[in-house]
This record gives sequence, structure tokens and C-alpha cells, in this order.
Amino acid sequence: MQLSARLEAVASCVKPGRIIADIGTDHAYLPCALIERGVAVKAYACDIAPGPLKRAQNTIAQAGLQRQIIPILTPGLQDVPAEVQTVIIAGMGWISAREILEQAEERLADLDQIIVQVNREVSSLRRWIMDHGFQIQDEKIVHDRHFYQIVVFSKASRHVRYSETELDFGVFLSRRRDETFVAYCRFQRDKLKRIQQQVTSSERRRWLQERIEQFEQFL
Repeated sequence: MQLSARLEAVASCVKPGRIIADIGTDHAYLPCALIERGVAVKAYACDIAPGPLKRAQNTIAQAGLQRQIIPILTPGLQDVPAEVQTVIIAGMGWISAREILEQAEERLADLDQIIVQVNREVSSLRRWIMDHGFQIQDEKIVHDRHFYQIVVFSKASRHVRYSETELDFGVFLSRRRDETFVAYCRFQRDKLKRIQQQVTSSERRRWLQERIEQFEQFL
């Protein structure tokens, strides 16, 4: 199954041979692709609303994957079976993702991988990971009409602290500085420069200048 660039980036984070749960699955494109490609051995397509779950069931049936992908109507991880090793939460806002994570925090400690892609406030996600005793395993950034960041993490064996730069720009992304990350920094810097030109408050202009310089350090 063909995926969008965003979902391809999410799929590339999944360790092979895992039982996965896709939370907020919508059309179930991601679990179908992971099963078809032999990355996942079994999948749960989970959604809180009947409409999206019906769409997921249709996609699963059309792909002929009813034996390997089980749709579940569930809020977050509430009714997700214990056999799941990798949980994916992608394509939603940070507030919704945080609610799912906090409601299932004890459960998360037993997972091999938690893969989260929130549309905004990625620094808040990283801070939550740090503050709740988890450790970032990997990060990816992709451009698919917008820039999206994906964070992969699991329970830490000891408390890990990240710098403000790592929380803001990424633990791995800021080290690798690949082409997409640099393009993201350039895009954000240029957007802030345009805003700065329209701002009259000297205090606000100073803050914007500091922020511009933060992005410029990666260019």
C-alpha cells in the first residue's frame, strides 16, 4: 500500500517483527502497509470514533488483511491487548496525544517502542518524555506539504536530561542536521523574519531576533 511521505517516515521507524497498535488509525493505511511489507506480524487498528473505524475496516477488507489486522473501537490504549510491542500515535495535536500518553503511562513502560508524530508543539512532547522517565531512541523529520517531526522513545533505565536546545530542535535531528532539518530551520527563520518586520513592540522584536538566531545556528 502506498503511503504519504509523512506516514512513510512513521513506518520507517517501526522495528521489524513487532505486533503494533496504530492509535487514531483513521483509514488504517499505516497498519495495512506494515503488514503487507512484512514489517509488522500483527496489527491493531484503533480509533475512538465509529466513523473512522468503519473506514479502517473497509481498507482492511479491501486489502484482504482481516486475519492480521484487528480493528478496535477504543479511547487511546484502553482496550489494546497486552501482546502489543509497538504503539504508534500519529497525525494529531499535542493535547490529544498527551492525554493518550498520560492515560496509559504505566502501560507504556512495557513497550519496545512508542512512536509519536504530533502536528505542533514537538518540544512539549520531548519535555514530557524527559519528565516522565522515558528516553528518546530516534527522531525523523519529513516534508509533506508541511514539516513533520517523529519521535521514537521507550522507558529509560535511568533518568535522562536533555538540554533546552535538544528539547526544542531535537536530540538526534540537531546532531544529524540533514537536508530536511536544515530546510525546516531555514523556513522557520524566514517566517520569523517576516513577522519581525511587522512587529512594533521592541520587546517582541528582541524575542523574535533571539529566536531567529537560534534557527540560524543550524544553517
